[in-house]
Amino acid sequence: MKNVNKKEFCLRNSPPAAGRVSGIFFPAAVRSPGELFYSIGVFSYGIKKTALAAVVCAMVSFMTAGAAWGEEAYTVNEPMERAYEPLVNVYEKPDAMPEKYSSSDFQVQAGGLDIPVYVSGNNAWGNPVSYGTFESTGPVEIQISAQVPFTDYALLPESLGLSGQRAGNKVTFTAQPGTDITFLPDRNYNGRVLHLFVREPLTDIPDIQSDQVIHYGPGYYDLSGRPPLMLRTGQTLYLEGGAVLRGRVLVQDADHVTICGPGILLNDYVSQDSYDGVAVALKNANDVTVRDITVIRDMNSWISFMWKCSNVTVKNYKAINARYASSDGFNVANCQGVLFDGSFIHSCDDSVAIKGTGNNGYNPAEDPSQALPTSNITYQNSQLWSDANNAIGIGAETQAGYFDQIRFQNIDILRNYDDLNYPDQLTERSAINICALNATQIQNVTFEDIRVEKAKRLINITMEDSFWFGSLAGNWQWPGSIQNVTYRNITSKSDGSNQIRISGHDSNHLISDIHFENIKIQDTPLTDFDTDIFSVNSFGKNIRLVSDLHPEGVTADGPITAPSNRYQAAEQLSDTQGGNGWYYRTWQAGVGTLDMAWNPDGSNHWRGPKQWDAIWVEQGQLLFHPDETQILLDWKAPRSGVISISGTVRKYASEGGDGVNVSIWKNDRMIWPVNGAWRTIDFDDTAGVAAEVSTSVVPDDVISFRVDKRGNTAYDSTAWTPTIIYE
Repeated sequence: MKNVNKKEFCLRNSPPAAGRVSGIFFPAAVRSPGELFYSIGVFSYGIKKTALAAVVCAMVSFMTAGAAWGEEAYTVNEPMERAYEPLVNVYEKPDAMPEKYSSSDFQVQAGGLDIPVYVSGNNAWGNPVSYGTFESTGPVEIQISAQVPFTDYALLPESLGLSGQRAGNKVTFTAQPGTDITFLPDRNYNGRVLHLFVREPLTDIPDIQSDQVIHYGPGYYDLSGRPPLMLRTGQTLYLEGGAVLRGRVLVQDADHVTICGPGILLNDYVSQDSYDGVAVALKNANDVTVRDITVIRDMNSWISFMWKCSNVTVKNYKAINARYASSDGFNVANCQGVLFDGSFIHSCDDSVAIKGTGNNGYNPAEDPSQALPTSNITYQNSQLWSDANNAIGIGAETQAGYFDQIRFQNIDILRNYDDLNYPDQLTERSAINICALNATQIQNVTFEDIRVEKAKRLINITMEDSFWFGSLAGNWQWPGSIQNVTYRNITSKSDGSNQIRISGHDSNHLISDIHFENIKIQDTPLTDFDTDIFSVNSFGKNIRLVSDLHPEGVTADGPITAPSNRYQAAEQLSDTQGGNGWYYRTWQAGVGTLDMAWNPDGSNHWRGPKQWDAIWVEQGQLLFHPDETQILLDWKAPRSGVISISGTVRKYASEGGDGVNVSIWKNDRMIWPVNGAWRTIDFDDTAGVAAEVSTSVVPDDVISFRVDKRGNTAYDSTAWTPTIIYE
């Protein structure tokens, strides 16, 4: 045991207005400081922190009153050979803290002591999210009393192996220090939930007598009407256990700064100044440590972020902001050398997003190569819960010189949901996500030892032109790619789609060299690409899948798609209108649209009302021939989603004529060519042009592939085999 100074110990641990402690029992067998402190350990089990501190101070004063045990500073060297119960340190709720922050849904005891339980606010479904925190020196019995009815429950994460014992409305289990545990009544992820943070005893406590330490002891401090608490170079903010600071913290243009302590930083208000409204903002700072704090927000904006920082450590950071939406946990933009270790985040947007927001804030017109890189980021040993968007995200803003050496390891994703108002409609979202809006280089990214308990889409890598219905624009005019991304030891217990989606932008912006190793869905290993899980467009290259069945790996290029998500016009030609979603029609001015007839002349062609208008298959190709009528190959969308349309259109008969005009329509709007003008295929153009476009659809939207004559109909046979894939 290290040296202990009596005066300093009492100053740090006594309550602000501690009364006298009388009737202290000193065992007759105590013969030394070692035995006395063993007695304190036994005696104090079950005593709350304030009383325990007073007892210890009185005993220290008793020991040091005479010369027999030395000066004020003493050292305890005798071993504690006798077993003792763990000490539980309770952070009492400050008397001045408004009652609205107390949870009425749950009561918690740890080692027989009452633990304050707070409410952070409501989630997207209108249900309260509760939390509690305390210290323990060893394994401790925890009892949760639910004040709401429930028939079933789960203790998360599953990797802890906790099951608990239930008696009525009480659930009891044993937890280790340094673990975060979620109690989920009825396994309802949209319902009421309790998060418990069982902390290890605090180490490396700042010297609160130092001029460089800003210290908040136990109590409630409301700084909501003030600017952020600004930390300068060399300063430390220490929130002691039992301290609740309602305010903001800003570190800007500073070095060697620490934010620490097991207290609570509360931010549930709209600031009225020009500073960032988030709880913790780190901007252009170096050598910053954030550790042990609990940050609570109840606003639809980020909890914390860092921008243009270097050498940052975030350890044992616990954060909750369940308000819908934009409530990201702790975002990192244009930073280098960042370590997250031991985080717990419950957000209603990205739990963590690694971004690039440029030199002066996000501006899609800015060349990403001129901005600082985002590199050497490690995120490990953490638990994440996101009620919207992504649990782990890179992007969507990728305005950075490059993204390099980014690693996520040993993470439990407790929950990932796509969106409250647009479920199953936002394809760029997943539990583990890379979504790039800006053309830059993203490389050497590793996701390893990640356990997903509840999600929809599992993995997504995509390059997008815009985000959130066009509200956030991207820019792909510069070079860029995503490459060398590894997913290793990823397991999903989720009942969602578990889709793995890879969607590059174009032939100049590819996603390549993607490595999957030991991926398990519901305990079943992924061993090949012939599954509904994979969806890769034509701009995904060198996708490698390693499993016990194929230890050397199997490799494929896109497109890779689940059969149920793929519609190929030549393969699926049928003799029935609407078969596989395909319709065969003609259009003529003054007449309108007519259904074609199947095989009226024994040719196995779909025929229109004129002499030459037809659709048929020959040598695996779908062929069109217009007449005075346009030929329409229509496909009707069976469900909502984003589709990728591909296929080369070229002349099949090239002996003469004057060529054809072609286009693709969605309902009554031309979507290809994007300039809104029909594309001409010359009479002898047997190479043709790639007709590729992506678009969103809802049920019964019609995608129409149209071929029209030019001046005459001679030799107008045209090969065009469209493929439609749900991304």
